[in-house]
Amino acid sequence: MAVVKMLAVTLIGPKAEMETVARLMVLTGGFQPLPLDLLLKDRSVRSKITTASENPYDELLVKLSEVWKAAGERVPDPFPVPITPDFSLDRAAKAVNETVHRLSLWSKRREELSEEREELEAAQILTASLSERGMNLADLADTTYLVPLFGKLTDENYRRLEEATLEAPLLLEPLLSRHGFTWFLGLTAPGYREGAKKLLESLYFKGFSLKEMASSLAGDPQVQISRRIENTRKAIEGLKRAAAEVLQSNRQGMERLYASIYTMQRVYDLCRGRGELSGLYLLSGWIPEDTLQRTLEILEREAPKTTVHIEELGEMPYTGIRVPTLLRNLPLVRAFQDVVSLYSLPAYGEMDPSFFVAVSFCLFFGFMFGDVGHGLALIAAATILQRKRLLSRSMGTVLKSAGAASMLFGFLYGSVFGVEGWIPALWISPMEDMNRLLGVSIGVGVSVITLGMILNMISCYKARDFGRLLFDGKGLAGMVLYLSMAAIGYAVLTGQRMPFPSWVPWTFLSALLTVILMRDFLARLLLRQRTHEEGGLYAFEVLHNLLNFLSNTASFVRLAAFALNHVGLSLAVMMLSDMVRELPGGILLKGVLLLAGNAVIIALEGLIVFIQTLRLEYYEFFSKFYRGGGRAFRPVSFRDPRLQAGSPTPGS
Repeated sequence: MAVVKMLAVTLIGPKAEMETVARLMVLTGGFQPLPLDLLLKDRSVRSKITTASENPYDELLVKLSEVWKAAGERVPDPFPVPITPDFSLDRAAKAVNETVHRLSLWSKRREELSEEREELEAAQILTASLSERGMNLADLADTTYLVPLFGKLTDENYRRLEEATLEAPLLLEPLLSRHGFTWFLGLTAPGYREGAKKLLESLYFKGFSLKEMASSLAGDPQVQISRRIENTRKAIEGLKRAAAEVLQSNRQGMERLYASIYTMQRVYDLCRGRGELSGLYLLSGWIPEDTLQRTLEILEREAPKTTVHIEELGEMPYTGIRVPTLLRNLPLVRAFQDVVSLYSLPAYGEMDPSFFVAVSFCLFFGFMFGDVGHGLALIAAATILQRKRLLSRSMGTVLKSAGAASMLFGFLYGSVFGVEGWIPALWISPMEDMNRLLGVSIGVGVSVITLGMILNMISCYKARDFGRLLFDGKGLAGMVLYLSMAAIGYAVLTGQRMPFPSWVPWTFLSALLTVILMRDFLARLLLRQRTHEEGGLYAFEVLHNLLNFLSNTASFVRLAAFALNHVGLSLAVMMLSDMVRELPGGILLKGVLLLAGNAVIIALEGLIVFIQTLRLEYYEFFSKFYRGGGRAFRPVSFRDPRLQAGSPTPGS
């Protein structure tokens, strides 16, 4: 139940150990890098430090991906692997170049053959179309008074071209449409040659030279073209099979090499903020305090020449950098961290309210949705959704905890699927004792609001702000004022006589209000504490807090209201089912209504109660002590989802 203490770590050492240290810091999974520009206030010192901007593993990663492309396969999904100390950039480059050299030549030849096959297919389309019209390719290529343009466009761009040619001297003749492309022959005047080319280029036209086609084809062009297309296809398939055989013979090694280079590429990319100065390098970032010893042991063993500089920093006023927040809680409480994060993550050094949220969330939800049957159904639904991965693990735990609280309060209320009396109430029956239920809900509100002010006082104590702790409207003076007002309100509503004259409590309340209004003056006078004078703004804040005391307390009436609402909806469903029982097929219809009605109650009312519970947490509870505004600690790490799922990884 705490925010983990963070340390700023700066690593300084010889350039020869740079890659090793960067790899170790990233693969430990507990290091968040910081750019040097944010850490170095002295610009003269910063100007002497060079920062790496290029990643030497980018090119290797692109080269190695050609192995799979040459074999006609999809490049495997990269996954991080542990890197051994003997792995280096030079060795990786050598392994990649040896592997890729021959395959890259094959890949380049395949691209050339693919381009040649496309040209032959274009010639086949054109010659077949000309033959149907009683023309030949040589006559069309040697025309003098017209400029022929042949090629293909996407179907959509061809339609745009047709619209554009309504006002341009360009005649179009579509020849064939397939695979989303339209092959066509265009004719234009010699004077419009350049204009036509610009128009076609704007539509991503791919053209083919008629003169080159005519010179490369002799005899019967159709037979010749078909034979050459078949030969080209066989050559491409042969190169693909050869590349696939090379990949298949050492697939695990290739995938392992690709994964290693990918890992190092990520290491360099994520630690791009490292700096170099005269053969030394600097790498700065945040680490949790409880991982420091393990990190130092690893660095001492793997990088003995590296010096580690450790600082404990708060906010950096000259940069605005905030210390990141890392929360560590018990497994059940950890699920409610997401509920807190929906509002805002705790700022570094602030109290983590996750434990209190876990307890109060279940209390509020169970109070408003107390039912044994509906709580059990909610647990079952959350379990099914979580197993089908339609619900996150943390949210599933929250819903199951809420369902368990509903079952507990269901036993206390004696309620099963909204019916009271099936089991004896262990505490109170909502429909039979509404006044008591209302009083308890107000009492819960007073207790929660008081707890919020106690937590605020604890935060003030940690910050050594004793003026706010003692004299603030959310401090000790405010808490005494609030509890006194609550006691007076209880006495008035219940008709009890107070054991002292009526002027005593009002005088006491006025004195407390005066103390709160003079908070800053009393802090300076009695505690010798420097304060920031807020003047009229603070008086307005005090008035706002007094109104909040009333509205926040009254807001907890919703606990009783929704508990009664739950019983009322359930009774309505039961009454509707009884009304249809005498109709034909009434027993079946009654069962359908009971199932549908309870499903609606669980889904709709459960959602509403969930929202109301969040409202009580965020507005009535958090407003008394919680500020938030933290930034999550995001360490660079390589956790492969396939490894977490327990499935094997390539190359393993």
